[in-house]
Amino acid sequence: MQISNREKKIIESLLKNPHSFLSIHYIAQALGVSSRTVHRELKFVEATLERFNITLERVPHKGLKLNGNADDFESLIEQLEQQKTIDLSVEERKVIIVYALIKSKDPVKLYSLAYETGISINKLNKELESLEKELSRYHLKLIRKRGEGIILMGSEVNRRQYLADLMLQKLNATSVYSVIEDHFVYQTLNDKHMSQFVDVDQIFNVERLLMDALIELPYVLTETAYLTLTLHIALAIERIQNNESVTVEREMINALSVTPEFRIAEQLCRNLESVYDVQFDIEEKVFITMHLRGAKRKADESETNVCLNDEVSSLIEVVTSYTSINIQNSKTLFDGLVLHLVPALNRISGGIETFNPLTEMIKEDYPEIFNAVLLGLQEVFPDLQFPESEIAFIALHFGGASRKQDNILVVCTSGIGTSRILASKIESTFPQVTVAKIASVSELKSLNLAHYDYIVSTVSLDTDYPYSVVNPLLPESDQSLLSQYFSMQHVKKEHIDQYTPINYDDFVRLTIDGNALIQDIQFVKMKSDDFVKFASALMKDNVNDLEYFQEALTYRNHLQGFLITDSTVAIPHIVHESIRDAKIILAYSEQGVHLKNMDGEIHKANYLVYMFLPEDTVLRPLISELSLLVMEYVSSPETLFNDKNFVVEYMKAALMKQLSKQIKTME
Repeated sequence: MQISNREKKIIESLLKNPHSFLSIHYIAQALGVSSRTVHRELKFVEATLERFNITLERVPHKGLKLNGNADDFESLIEQLEQQKTIDLSVEERKVIIVYALIKSKDPVKLYSLAYETGISINKLNKELESLEKELSRYHLKLIRKRGEGIILMGSEVNRRQYLADLMLQKLNATSVYSVIEDHFVYQTLNDKHMSQFVDVDQIFNVERLLMDALIELPYVLTETAYLTLTLHIALAIERIQNNESVTVEREMINALSVTPEFRIAEQLCRNLESVYDVQFDIEEKVFITMHLRGAKRKADESETNVCLNDEVSSLIEVVTSYTSINIQNSKTLFDGLVLHLVPALNRISGGIETFNPLTEMIKEDYPEIFNAVLLGLQEVFPDLQFPESEIAFIALHFGGASRKQDNILVVCTSGIGTSRILASKIESTFPQVTVAKIASVSELKSLNLAHYDYIVSTVSLDTDYPYSVVNPLLPESDQSLLSQYFSMQHVKKEHIDQYTPINYDDFVRLTIDGNALIQDIQFVKMKSDDFVKFASALMKDNVNDLEYFQEALTYRNHLQGFLITDSTVAIPHIVHESIRDAKIILAYSEQGVHLKNMDGEIHKANYLVYMFLPEDTVLRPLISELSLLVMEYVSSPETLFNDKNFVVEYMKAALMKQLSKQIKTME
């Protein structure tokens, strides 16, 4: 039996949780591929499973699950352990390619990369094209030099950031580490390609020195943040030894050199210098300081941070106004956002983007919450640009707070040892979750499992109830798995029926203003290449101060682009005091309008959805419905822009849905 590496990983993911459904998106994230790629592999997966009398159950909106008996599962596992895969996955090839490019100061020959990864030059070129999009997010670029090869261009800071994120993804995806009392235990660092850039001894040494230094911090880092920082420092040592240094702006040096984290970074660097015989300059120390200040922190009730209270309250208010979700755990949400936003703002000001394995899943499966958080952050923090990974993290907080507390049953063989460790990890990682009971496997027969929202176990169970098997230390890969159930799984079906109550006057306003907005939707052709002047010409009768309106729209575009990344669709929108009446305009530009996208790059937009609202309005949820519709057609916008009747009827239905729900809340 011969199977591909990707097929093997899909089967192993399903075997790890044989009695639970895994979403296609989760499997795709774990493999570092698209959902479409996973779909293509499933026919090969099913063929392999049939040899062992195991079937693959597919349920829409739930995912995939294996059906078979324990003996068949054991036979399959035994065969997989002996099986040698016949290829490297795309993700594995990417790691090899990127590390070779980052490590080399000179152009790298294409044939040498093709040989190293075991693919043809044509296939290598295709993978390099897809890689360029990912590199651009870190402001890195591939340059092809005729006769010499290919070279990676970009700052040393961004190279290190990208390489550290790649390493972290690799570590998480293969579960090669776990954490015991904040110490890393490496389980399987035997991958020949991983060994190229992971010096285990060096990581252990750095980890010990870092642990001593971080005692002085007034807060405790999460395990993932701790690992990330360890990797960054290990990379810094290697790059210094190769006479490569980072460049940090003088303004950033002046601002950070007076912080407590800088003093800790200085002491850490002194210890590292004596061990590794290297010299850390001021830029390297500031670089470590940036990561300390931007690292995620564990909750600590003794630590209060009131400086963001007003902003967090405003963010909650704005996000809930854009959506129909009903916040169930407001204090948990507030505390979680404060704890997250303090280091998040430090990361953004320092240009650090943290890895979020759930970003694509959240964007695709829960666009309403993601879009509402994006718009809310733009309103509350207009001077900052939040990357999609941070938006997705914050969306998780809102998703978790929009549902009732989960009551979880935790199971292990004895019900006393590892299950207690796991229960503690679950409650500290997922604030909206309560571990209602800890039980042994033998106790399950006497329990009514229907009383629990979900079951998490350290071993396989003989039950038809859905459950997940996880490592009791709950490494990042298992946290990602449980996030499907604890943070976002039921948001769709809950928020549909839960609208915030509205008073009579607001209900009448929603009816009248909503109908006026829909009746006035405009579809126009755009000849101007100035999107601000074009909007101003159409809005002159809807604003009090046209010049003020133009300034606001221009400034908003300067802060964060309106163009949706990797598309020709832009959504210019503002909520502003100069606007008197709400307006929706769908404009098509044949020649295209140059706009900044959400990653800060300039590209052409052919389809522009203008959405303008006054500050005092009840129409935000209705406008948000249009944003969702646009996102559904982002890959085929011409369909949407050529059917005014469809858009109008869609918005009428959206208004009727909101009005009918509000009537129920008034009864």
